Parts: sequence; C-alpha cells; structure tokens
Amino acid sequence: MTPSDDLSPPRRPIFFPVVIATVFLTIIGMTIGFLLGERHNDRVRASVQTGSETPNTDISSEPSGPLCPEETIQTARGLGFPDDLRQIFKIVTDNRTIVWICQDGAGSLYYQSQTKSDQGPLVQNKNGLFLSQVNREGDDEYLATADNGTQFVVNRQQLEVHFADGRKTQVSDVDRVE
Repeated sequence: MTPSDDLSPPRRPIFFPVVIATVFLTIIGMTIGFLLGERHNDRVRASVQTGSETPNTDISSEPSGPLCPEETIQTARGLGFPDDLRQIFKIVTDNRTIVWICQDGAGSLYYQSQTKSDQGPLVQNKNGLFLSQVNREGDDEYLATADNGTQFVVNRQQLEVHFADGRKTQVSDVDRVE
C-alpha cells in the first residue's frame, strides 16, 4: 500500500534544535552582559585610583539646578575656573551661615559659604569663602579643603569645620536644606 498523495509529509522533530538555539543565545547574552559589567567596573576602579569622584553615568553631566550666586561665578571666572556653576546642594545653618555646593559642566565641585548672611551681601574673603577642592563623600555630604588644610564637612545635618592649626572643631547644625 502506498501513502496517499493528499497527506502532509511527516513532521521533523524541532524540540532539540530549539533547545540548542536557546542555550546558544543564552550563552551569548551572558557573555556580553559580563563583558559590559567588567568594562563598567574598570571605569569605576580607574576613577577611584585617580581620586576623582564616581563617574556620572547620565547621558548629560550638565547640572540642572539653579545658578550659584553671582559672586561665586565671578570668583570662579577670576581664578580661571569654569563659570557655568549650578547649585546642587544648599544649606542654611542655625548661626545664619549659608553653604552652596556648586558643580560645573565637567562635574567638578566647588564650595561657597557666606557667614552672617543677614548682615549684607556676599563678599569673598570677608564674609565669603570659595573653595575648589571639593569631594563628594556620600549622599548629600561633601568635604571641602582650604589651601591651609582646614576642612569643611557639610551634609543635611551639620557643617563641621576642622581647623588645620589644631583649634577645636566648630560644628553648626543645619536649620534648613534648600
């Protein structure tokens, strides 16, 4: 007896080729993911070794906050720093000191403070201090270092001034974060 001409041809099993293809594609995906992860880790390690802050993985590193005070921008320009400074953090302490942390378009951080802010405008080296050596220490915590070694630690709770000449650390509580 011969098979009828109107019957479809026998089906070939496709289970094993589908399983093999799935395993093969899974291995390729895992390899690519591993390589991309290692590339990211290498970049993070390189930035830590050079002392720079954690790399910004956003497409745009341009800060989006309000402009820093005009006096800060003028001081930065006068010292040869970029003047596209945007405020990324601001506090007012219980003794009326205002601290701004500013960032330029390249991601560098700057510290600006004004003591006794209710007694007149910001004047550098009188009631204002501009520092360019600033590092991010954590979420909303920054460490600024003056040329003489005095360190300023600012976060959402307090402003600490660690004097290089050995004087007692000055601590001011934060009244508000803006």
